[in-house]
Amino acid sequence: MVSIRRTMVVGLILIIGMAFILPTNAMAAAKPEITWKVQSSWPAGSGLHYLQMRTLDFIESWTHGRVEFERYAANEIVPGYETWNAVQRGIIPVGMACTCYTMSKDWLSGMYCSAPGLGPVEKMAFYHGTKGVRESKNYETPVWKLLEKNMKEKFNVQVFPSAMQTTETFLYSTKPINSIEDLKNLKIRSVGVRGDVFKAAGASVVGMPAGEITPALERGVIDAAEFANFFGDIPMGFADAAKYVYFDPYSSSPSNLMLFINQQEWEKVPEDLQKLIKEAAFESMKWSLSESLFLDFLGMPPAEKNSGAVIASIPLEVGEYLKETAIEFYRKKGEENADLAEYMKYYDEFFVDQGYEKYIKYIDDLL
Repeated sequence: MVSIRRTMVVGLILIIGMAFILPTNAMAAAKPEITWKVQSSWPAGSGLHYLQMRTLDFIESWTHGRVEFERYAANEIVPGYETWNAVQRGIIPVGMACTCYTMSKDWLSGMYCSAPGLGPVEKMAFYHGTKGVRESKNYETPVWKLLEKNMKEKFNVQVFPSAMQTTETFLYSTKPINSIEDLKNLKIRSVGVRGDVFKAAGASVVGMPAGEITPALERGVIDAAEFANFFGDIPMGFADAAKYVYFDPYSSSPSNLMLFINQQEWEKVPEDLQKLIKEAAFESMKWSLSESLFLDFLGMPPAEKNSGAVIASIPLEVGEYLKETAIEFYRKKGEENADLAEYMKYYDEFFVDQGYEKYIKYIDDLL
């Protein structure tokens, strides 16, 4: 009996001992092989920063702790708009931003941000579901590889999707938009490809940082503004300053935020770990769309009740006019920009030749 009791006591001691030993071994196994500093281009409390930090969570989890990030918000290492250049020069190894900030060196890259004409579902289908993806199983579709090639050549980075947002709010406007002429008469804060398309559509366009938008609307310096998607914009006071919050059911334009890694840093990463990082980034992109949709829903009732905003859709004729203007603008600019011409070739193959454009309305009905 004593022997049995002793055996039980010894066994219990071993179990208790293992409880202390095993976590130590587990922690040792999870010790990161790579620790990277990463800065986003957004303020710490912003919705865009939140979405991009979740991409880092995905990567750390997907790689089982082999990759770890030291996280910084805009201006903590370099100014937010300098993030791409800082990663290019190796000041920081990893950055997170949108491609609106790269258009001065590569105009085409802005098409992967908030370019009018494609909604979030269409974008993911076009960028990551074109012909050849089933064979490659590496997300290496022609239109996505075009961006990868340009970012490597012009910014010395390996680029990945981070967050696909819901459609960015079409406009926060102090004036109603009931016709194409109403749109043309607006002075709009806009940047990137959207700004260029608004100009082509006949509107007056003014560029300014996000922090200046609300006071500019309040003072009448501008009549309307666009920035990002709904849940991220509302805390900045846009709905307080503009009575009308418009969405475009015809020609949406979500931003595909990016994660990018200095090319020399990326080449040091073992091949199996590169594969995990890429998979995590693409999974994060899909997650972010549902998260943005949920947060947009949460923000709409307070915007109406607390801010007195009128949430509405622009007339279909205005949306149709803007999309037609956008496509015509892209084709014309493609005559002088070979990369954009290549992009539009893939666009035609997917939306026109394969006929996907015919079915977009059915996909939208499912959402």
